[in-house]
Amino acid sequence: MRRCPKCDELLWQRTFDGVSLEGCKSCGGTWFDARELDQILQKPDLLATVENSFRRDEQPPMRPRATNLCPVCRKPLIAFQHPKIPTVTLESCPKCHGVWADESKLSEIHKALQPQPQPQPTPAEDQTETKDLPIVRGYHLPQIRPTNGILDQLFRGLAFIQSAFTLLIENPRLIVPILLNFGIGLGLLVLIGLVVWSLSGFATGNALSNWIERNLALLLIPLVLWYIATVVFGYLFIGITVSMIDAYLKGRPVDISVALRDALKNAGGLLSLALINIAIGWLTSLAESRSRGSVTSAIGSLIRTLAEVATYLTLPIIIVEDLSLIPAIKRGIEIYRRHLLPIAVGEVGVRFVLNILTSIAIFVAAGIIFLSAPLGILSDWLGFLGLIGGVSAAAVLVAIVFAINAFIMTAYHTCLYLWAVEYERATAPEQVVVPAPLAAALA
Repeated sequence: MRRCPKCDELLWQRTFDGVSLEGCKSCGGTWFDARELDQILQKPDLLATVENSFRRDEQPPMRPRATNLCPVCRKPLIAFQHPKIPTVTLESCPKCHGVWADESKLSEIHKALQPQPQPQPTPAEDQTETKDLPIVRGYHLPQIRPTNGILDQLFRGLAFIQSAFTLLIENPRLIVPILLNFGIGLGLLVLIGLVVWSLSGFATGNALSNWIERNLALLLIPLVLWYIATVVFGYLFIGITVSMIDAYLKGRPVDISVALRDALKNAGGLLSLALINIAIGWLTSLAESRSRGSVTSAIGSLIRTLAEVATYLTLPIIIVEDLSLIPAIKRGIEIYRRHLLPIAVGEVGVRFVLNILTSIAIFVAAGIIFLSAPLGILSDWLGFLGLIGGVSAAAVLVAIVFAINAFIMTAYHTCLYLWAVEYERATAPEQVVVPAPLAAALA
């Protein structure tokens, strides 16, 4: 049985034009399950009917006490502003995303939904300028729960990943740039493969292997160029994704063309990051190949991981604040230094969960390739076609998983940046608005 968070009385249920809501007849509040408020906001004329259905003192409270707990999952409710009605402060559960509206809040919502005269933007307005805009898809967290051990890190990572998937469900366009990036990378690799195969005279089996072995040095050139191109384009598309996530969390329209302009405007910083990471990758790999020691390998892996984390933390600064690389690094040191511990803890949890998902995807992909191999027993052509089909299916699966991983990491570090900036601006901790996906992990 669901109870009122303000007086602990049982909630009454009624259906309004197909939307089932619950309210308290003691204090007059209304509970909206996840997405129900969005449904009601599309039918503003129902607000008065809902408010009249749950009126204060219709039922005297038996044991009035405010718990401020979610009627569904019993988590503490926190302050919340819906992006369509940012002037009305409601309360929401960071876990199930249900919303509580106190008595008279529905009248405020109805008033806020009335058409207001809006100043027309001038043609010169730059839609990529979002630096000073407030976060509207977020929560006030008066207190951040401290981390309690490795399992808690894991569960926080899972909570953020779940919220990131919710973000994707609400606006699937957010992952389009990263999917395009992986699609272009795979397409270029397939094109290189077809060109190589045609140069070999469409050889198969041992003949193809022998041709590749004889021309290996020549084949390395297009592969190296492909690698550089995919990394550079990858940073461009991640920059587009950062811009779209930033716009979405700040209540702006998610427009890939605007995000593309934003990324191209900061192409210098993105290119610098890409080239530095390519250099770090090559240098650490060269050192590992020469020493062949486990310590060197561990150090190289650590350097690459730290460089990747620093890159993800710097990207939002370049995109949102329109800074070049060196000023962005200085800005990052300035805003992140107070939050190094929660950043590190969250990084461990999110990466651990994503590594598990990636390992499962790679295992399934290897199984697909393994199952396609026996076709070679029937004929060389069937074996070749089966191998191509198996490798292609496995590559698509792995690419999709890697695209989702890249989106989650981009969303995580974009939310970290926005949280750090909010913390910098606020004069008191309770004024900080935490982006919604991150709030679910921190609450």
